[in-house]
Amino acid sequence: MLPQKSTILVAVMTMATLLSLGSLSLMPFDVYASHSYEAGVQGDNIPDNTHIDLSQLNLTSAGVFPLYDSSPNFVSGHFLYKGPCEDGDEDNDGTPFEPIVSVIAGHIDESANLTHVDFVPLYYVGHASPIPGICVYHAHIPDPLEGGSPRVTDIDLVNFSPEPVVFNPGDAVDVNIQRTLGNIGDYYANDTLLPLQLAGGNNKVIDLNEEEHEEAAANNANVQQTLGNLVQFNANDVKLPHESTGENNKVFNFNEQHDNDNDNDEDDNDEEEDEDQDHNDE
Repeated sequence: MLPQKSTILVAVMTMATLLSLGSLSLMPFDVYASHSYEAGVQGDNIPDNTHIDLSQLNLTSAGVFPLYDSSPNFVSGHFLYKGPCEDGDEDNDGTPFEPIVSVIAGHIDESANLTHVDFVPLYYVGHASPIPGICVYHAHIPDPLEGGSPRVTDIDLVNFSPEPVVFNPGDAVDVNIQRTLGNIGDYYANDTLLPLQLAGGNNKVIDLNEEEHEEAAANNANVQQTLGNLVQFNANDVKLPHESTGENNKVFNFNEQHDNDNDNDEDDNDEEEDEDQDHNDE
C-alpha cells in the first residue's frame, strides 16, 4: 500500500494528465494558421524556449546550422525566424519574401534510413518586416494543415543557395516547445528524405494578409477568440509594430504611488478624526 503522500501525488499527476488530454480533444478541426492545435500548457508542464542569435553567422553553400534537437521525443510548438529574404522587387529572380536560408524539420537519425526532413511552412509577417530583404516568419511545429514532416525532433537552417549567406545584426530564431508528443522510434523507417535531397526547393510561404487568405485569417481570429475566451478581439484596435515609432514604454514608480496612497490615507484619517470630533461636540 502506498503512503498517503504518494497516493496524493499519483492522484494529482493523473488529474493533470487527464486535463492535458482533454484540452487536446476539445481542439476544433477547422483551424487555419491558428495556435489552437499547439494546445499550450497546463499545470506544471513548462514550455522549453530556445533563443538563438544569428547575427553575423556566415553559412556556406550547402551548410547546415542545427537549431533544435529533442530526440528521441517528437514535439509540438511554435517557431519564430527573422532572417534574409527575397525583397520582392520585380528584377529579383526569387519568389518575393522567400527565405534565402531555408528552415527544415523532421527527424535526423544516426541511421540514414530512419532520417526524414522536409521544409517548414512559414507564415510571412509583413507588418513586422519593415526593412526590405529582412523577413519575419512564424511557423507551427508541426503544421498539420500546410505540410512538412508530421513528427519533429530536429529543426535546422540550410543554405541551398550557391553562395555563402551572412546574416544581419538582429537576425534570430526562437523555438518555443509546448509539448512532448511521444517517442520517435522507427516511425520514418522506409520513408527516407535527407537534407540535401531538398536542394532546389524552398519553404512554402503563406501571407494571411493577401486577399485570398483574408477570410481564412478572419476564421483564425474567431477560433482563437472562442478558445481563449479571455481577450475581446477588435479588428479596429490593431496597432502594428512600426506604428509605435516615437513612443516609448510607460514607466511606473510604485514608491511614488505608495507615497500618494499614504497621503490619501492620512487625509482620510484626518477627515474621520474631524467627523468624530464634531460628533463629540454635538
